[in-house]
Amino acid sequence: MSGFAGLVNAVLAGAGREPDRAPLQRMAQAIAFRGPDGESQRLLPGAGFAFALLRTGPAPQEATQPCSLNGESWLAGDVRCDGRSDLRARLAQHGCELPQSATSETLVLQALARFGPEHLDRLEGDLSFAVWSTAKRQLLAYRDLTGARPFFYSVVGDTLFFSNTLQAVLAGAQTRPQWDDEFLANFLLGAPHHDPERTVYRSVRRLPAGHLLEFSARGLEVRRIAQVPVDELLHLRGDQEYAEAFNCLLDQAIADRLPYAPASILLSGGLDSTTIAARAMRLRARDAALAVHPFRALAIDFKPVLDDPEAEIASRLAAALSLPCDVVHSGASLPYEDWDSGPLFPEPLPDPYSQRYFWYHREIGRSSRVAFTGGGGDESLRLRAKPYLQYLARTQGALAPALAVARYVLREGKLPALGAGLRGGVQRLFGGQEEPSGSFPPWIKGDFADRLDLRARWQAINAEPASAHPYNPRAHAAANDPAMAIVLEMMDPTWTGTHVETRFPFLDRRLTRFLLRLPVIPWAMDKRLLRYSQAGILPEEIRLRKKTPVPEDILVLHAASKPLGPFPEEPPDELKRVTEWPLVLENLKCPADSSLHVHLRPVSLARWLKRIEKAQSIQ
Repeated sequence: MSGFAGLVNAVLAGAGREPDRAPLQRMAQAIAFRGPDGESQRLLPGAGFAFALLRTGPAPQEATQPCSLNGESWLAGDVRCDGRSDLRARLAQHGCELPQSATSETLVLQALARFGPEHLDRLEGDLSFAVWSTAKRQLLAYRDLTGARPFFYSVVGDTLFFSNTLQAVLAGAQTRPQWDDEFLANFLLGAPHHDPERTVYRSVRRLPAGHLLEFSARGLEVRRIAQVPVDELLHLRGDQEYAEAFNCLLDQAIADRLPYAPASILLSGGLDSTTIAARAMRLRARDAALAVHPFRALAIDFKPVLDDPEAEIASRLAAALSLPCDVVHSGASLPYEDWDSGPLFPEPLPDPYSQRYFWYHREIGRSSRVAFTGGGGDESLRLRAKPYLQYLARTQGALAPALAVARYVLREGKLPALGAGLRGGVQRLFGGQEEPSGSFPPWIKGDFADRLDLRARWQAINAEPASAHPYNPRAHAAANDPAMAIVLEMMDPTWTGTHVETRFPFLDRRLTRFLLRLPVIPWAMDKRLLRYSQAGILPEEIRLRKKTPVPEDILVLHAASKPLGPFPEEPPDELKRVTEWPLVLENLKCPADSSLHVHLRPVSLARWLKRIEKAQSIQ
């Protein structure tokens, strides 16, 4: 992902003065690691911008930023527009004819000029950008609803500092970093981004996904403008029509993301990533310009600790597709391995295996700048039956749900299933459980818990997400939850330490809207839509394979075979203030079970804080 950073000051703009270059240079240095393909800086009345270019494609990119159509509105950002033909057609209807070669930045500027900021939510793609108007002395910033590309900002006096790189905002504002108690509390509860606007730093905020920021002499305003709507249930004439419509949208999502350059895919033996791989290879075969660029797979399993077949199944599919595939056996990787030597996370992360996950992306970065993943498929393709059955009863009468279940049982030979998804992945990543379990962390200090009312917050974190969707509430809530963007944000180079942009075709918003309209029974039961639509494309071994979660907790296995310590007897002062550290150590001495994830959160936070303190002392 390209890097961008900037600062704006409406008072200076009104006086026609340029800001001091020194903060901009510090920000440019902080984003330089992102830009192997070029760097640029520019000062304007009241504003300064820095840019570091990473070329990925397939959409054309501007070589330098900020860029402008008329010398009045200037864009700095990291944008990749999907549905480019449709957007160009909409613009043409409003008198703006653009060539096929128009860059994503040009499309965004033209759309903003013709349709206004309230319609930015209609843009498809991965978008994080700011537009400075010299005439209005106003900055508009937008981050799309999926939120794969971050945006951070800080206000110091009359100046707004912004970037897609947290460290750049800190470098520009140059204020003494202070930890945000609300973030620390959420972290210890297993949900650091329960409030998606907060970062670990009190002075730096994250623009939540789907939100618009406006900054001028009148002050700062942040408001939500994007959300996935509630549409009517989709009724097509037969199974084949559903499959064809799905495959068409999925192919469009993949094609919009396939670069005319080397690319890779994180491949498992499950349905989601194998479907992406098989359809991507079909698309490449039809496009000679795509086919000349290497496309590789990386498969990971938990051998030798677990008898894990994922990589073996993925390798067989890759061989059938003539897709080169590298295999990594990760079971021997130990908790906290490379935490003191690998890339420094911009924010704390409790999962003791985090560096290993990011190492996978560094491996991909040896040969590719774009990585595909099947992430997000569970959110709309493996769901709960109960809300849909209740909807049928309300709208069609008591007999309708019974008939829906009976038809499903006759066809599939089993009752409708329940599901999980990315939300479970978020909770696991932050040291939680897929489903709420256990009790409030016993080592959080009572005065800290009382001051922030953390017991009520813990209940809210573990509550079922609210949604007004009449028959698909869980998937709709996930699609509209700004906190979900953190999973994608952590594939950013500031976390992975490599020039790799991760793309998620299953999270394409056009596809999401289609999937939310499907009859949950049968299509979202055990991924029936995927299984049916990929007949003849995926091997039966994969297409009919049941979802097989990892049978044992790898952390528990490692802890049972070798002690995880030593743990610090004295934590950083910040943790002394909010935790009863002896209780943390006492709980870590208990027999290893799934609660180990919870009790390691303060240990992970302590290690991150100590490394940050060490890095700051060296500077």
